[in-house]
Amino acid sequence: MESDEFVNCCRSDKNNVFVRNRKMPLNDLLLTMVNRKGITLTLELRNYMKIAHPGVNISKPGYLKQRMKLNPNAFQDLYHFHNQNFYSEPGFDTYHGYLVLAADGSDINIPTTKETLEMYGSASRKNTKPQAQIGLGCIYDVRNRMILESDCNKVKFDEMRLAENR
Repeated sequence: MESDEFVNCCRSDKNNVFVRNRKMPLNDLLLTMVNRKGITLTLELRNYMKIAHPGVNISKPGYLKQRMKLNPNAFQDLYHFHNQNFYSEPGFDTYHGYLVLAADGSDINIPTTKETLEMYGSASRKNTKPQAQIGLGCIYDVRNRMILESDCNKVKFDEMRLAENR
């Protein structure tokens, strides 16, 4: 997470992002996002900072501003890197030498705006109010309990075709 290559991947569009020393550096930002427990953001930040950086407080707006600078593709790079390392070492669980994989998909309602409707489409029937929705596809290693691949798609995507393409 601290390599120059990964930091460059995390930069959304400006070269001067994640350069200065801040109260919450890039690796802390990523850890807080991955380790969310479902409580309010203010409590999540307070609890994390109490453990990681005692005596240092970060405001919710400051955190959200940092989060907006993060390139979302950084998470994809992180978990591809993790999967590569996991399977490069012996000892992962297989069934007669084969990985046991499961593919699944789900539809999730997202805020309905002009942009989200154009990007992902509407799940509503004709002549009804549009509801933007994304299709999530996932390939899961059942025996090792790991997500190998996930993808956001337009609504009404073909789960099996997605699994075949991966």
